[in-house]
Amino acid sequence: MEAPPEFDPRNLFLAALSPTDQAILRSMLSLQRLPQGLVLQEPEQSIEHVYFVESGMISLVAAMQDGAAIETVTLGREAILGALAAFGTHRATARAIVQIDATAWRLPVADFRHAIEESPGLRKMALLGSELLLAHMQQTAACNALHTAERRLCRWIVQVQDRVGSDVIRLTHDFLAQMLSVRRPTVSLIAYELQQAGFIRYQRGRIAILDRAGLERSACECAGVLREKTQRIVGDIGF
Repeated sequence: MEAPPEFDPRNLFLAALSPTDQAILRSMLSLQRLPQGLVLQEPEQSIEHVYFVESGMISLVAAMQDGAAIETVTLGREAILGALAAFGTHRATARAIVQIDATAWRLPVADFRHAIEESPGLRKMALLGSELLLAHMQQTAACNALHTAERRLCRWIVQVQDRVGSDVIRLTHDFLAQMLSVRRPTVSLIAYELQQAGFIRYQRGRIAILDRAGLERSACECAGVLREKTQRIVGDIGF
């Protein structure tokens, strides 16, 4: 059984599957457009769907009782959201929100559970997707605790550009402050300093990247570490 020729996924996990395993999933998948701000899951809610991100960006966010929140991981086309539900994890542990307009292949958890029972290759993919999500969350936790807001913002901009493939990113100060768990004036000051350095131009919720290399030099090492982990784990699908 071969996957239809028009099925050419950008999601790294789907793209790494054998044609046979792609074909098993293809009839179950539907391509969804996910607008910025859409909440895909809330803590303690039942997980109904699995998402293979094709474009854009989704964030998992931990929220406190006082309303404070911080991003625990960003998900792009290297990610699977909800894969653990196929192994019996029925409730979400964090809010998942679309931060930049996204597209994703979606299928019901029940269908995904049936698929991984049918195919060892798909079961391995689901486990590796969960492993990568955990690795990203661990690195992000360390980054949030140990690195300055300036270095984290530079890292964040680099990661977003990797996911959206554009030199212009639509992000507000309020959003960035929440994701970095800092005050809005702190974001304004850092953005001003990055503009003065010639790395970005920020205006009316739009960040234009002028010097990617400069941002990478100013960022913490976490973007590179996560890139390497992603390549290694996704590469393990074929072994």
